[in-house]
Amino acid sequence: MKLTIFATSDVHGAIYPHDYFNDTYKSKSLLHLKSFMDAHRLKHPDDIVMTVDNGDFLQGDVWNDYDYRHSDDPLLAIEVMNDIYDVIGLGNHEFNFGLDYLLKAYRQVEAEIVNANVDFHQHALGDIIKRYVIVDKQTPQGLLRVGFLNVVPTQIMKWDAFHLEGRVEVEDMNRTVRHTAREMKEAGADIVILMSHSGMSKDPDHIRLYGENQTFLMTMVEDVDGIIFGHTHEFFPDRNFEARIDAIDFKRGAVNGKPMVQPGVSASHLGCIEFDLGVDDDGAWEIKNSRAHLIESESLTPTRETLSKYEDSHRKVLDYLSEPIGHIDETWHTYFSRIIPSKAVQAVAEASKAYAETLISRSDLERLPVLGFNAVTKAGRDGPHDFTVLAEGELTLSAAIDLYKHTNSMVIIKIDGGILKEWLEWSASQFNQVDENEDLLKANSSKNGFPSYNFDTFFDLEYTFDISRPARYSGTAKKISDSERVTEMKYQGKDIQPGDSFIVPANNYRVAYTPFLRDAEVLHESQRTVRDIVIEYMMTNPYFDHKKPMTIIPGGTYMFKTATRAKAYIDEQAVRHVEELGNGFSWYEIDLKEDKYGTSDKE
Repeated sequence: MKLTIFATSDVHGAIYPHDYFNDTYKSKSLLHLKSFMDAHRLKHPDDIVMTVDNGDFLQGDVWNDYDYRHSDDPLLAIEVMNDIYDVIGLGNHEFNFGLDYLLKAYRQVEAEIVNANVDFHQHALGDIIKRYVIVDKQTPQGLLRVGFLNVVPTQIMKWDAFHLEGRVEVEDMNRTVRHTAREMKEAGADIVILMSHSGMSKDPDHIRLYGENQTFLMTMVEDVDGIIFGHTHEFFPDRNFEARIDAIDFKRGAVNGKPMVQPGVSASHLGCIEFDLGVDDDGAWEIKNSRAHLIESESLTPTRETLSKYEDSHRKVLDYLSEPIGHIDETWHTYFSRIIPSKAVQAVAEASKAYAETLISRSDLERLPVLGFNAVTKAGRDGPHDFTVLAEGELTLSAAIDLYKHTNSMVIIKIDGGILKEWLEWSASQFNQVDENEDLLKANSSKNGFPSYNFDTFFDLEYTFDISRPARYSGTAKKISDSERVTEMKYQGKDIQPGDSFIVPANNYRVAYTPFLRDAEVLHESQRTVRDIVIEYMMTNPYFDHKKPMTIIPGGTYMFKTATRAKAYIDEQAVRHVEELGNGFSWYEIDLKEDKYGTSDKE
């Protein structure tokens, strides 16, 4: 008897094969995967085939944004989900819209919904989301009972504190898996499949109690028979994955004997775990063999019937995104934004600053200097196409989503110069120490690197980073040394003192997640999203000076990686293309001599 589990994770709304930002066909999508799974079922009628999703489905792409804006209608993404999955688990981004929206969405889901480590208390979600589920499948050899459980990082309480604090409680993932899997076996599950919305790492910071990426620990849980994992947007099995783990069997796609898959991000891959099952002398099911592998979405073709079924939904999204919101006089892009601040990043900072200054003018906030900042979210973390490029001319609603992809709400805080110094030290930590690594930038990774969405640029300041010194913080804002890279920090030409006060328009994620901001005074909490504020700002056709507040010393030339396509956007930048890497990325060289960089100019 063969049991096949098809799995997705971190789909982030990548449902239809259309690039809504460039108006082009996409060679990978959930509908690519659906067409393959439908054909597989027809070809293997005697096999047991089950499909699951491991979370981060409801947030990320324009279908999700459309659903959120039209939440009183049947949700487009849920219609597709109902056509594909038997079981779904939660991811951390499912909580971004708040519990009430999640309840509205999950009330439309026909599949079983599971999560074992979030306690929803008295919220109605607790009646919909089960701790685990055991699905009965009748076979010629007898009844097969397949169990599924799911866990999410406890860090959701930091990332979405404004939605979750006081409303839910979260238990450690590994501890939850151990006792829940045992309970499932005692309840009669023949096979237990873990859906872990957590990456796999051996870093002590991750595998400790309440760590973020604990899946490696879960491979040691005896009662778990197979694992789907995610969250870090990586691929497994993949020979480039976490080579330090000795227990990997790449041929079988297993770790510590457990077959497991991590299918990337945005429906780039389909995970497949296969079990060959038999019955022992006592009539109990036993696993004869197991293996796991990935199927590339780009190698598949969506059927005409599949595309036609969701054509109307696709058209609704297109119409929604075509609404004009403004105009720009030059192309904005984020190819170099981790080194050379981009107007595409600055626009969000300017919009947030304008919002705060409006509140000050109405006397809703005290009169203090306002510091606009932003981080680039699309800077290649998910591949060479994961960059923002807005062409000169009319801007539509899709551009606003490209400028700011998340649905964070606006939170305005008051900080002093001491906190501001630590904040800048965190940003300075994205750079490798000079002479220790040929790459200027740390890996754009949420697991062991420094993701671009944690690199904040303050456009109203002038500051200098000395990268000959060690980093002070990790990518997750954990202090790792007493080193100080910030050697200069000025506001309007004057040195900032520890006791100086500033207003910073931020977002709920940044304020709740960052350790040195958790005690900051919250002056204003808005139910409006940062993206809504950006849309309104862009509709005024604003003009702002392109600012480059950051100077890096020691001066000289440095190597860094970004998309090969960035060659077309070098223009007058002190950047030179060096060599293609063959994966859509290239090496570039930048000249950081002070006379070419670290100044403010008008563009």
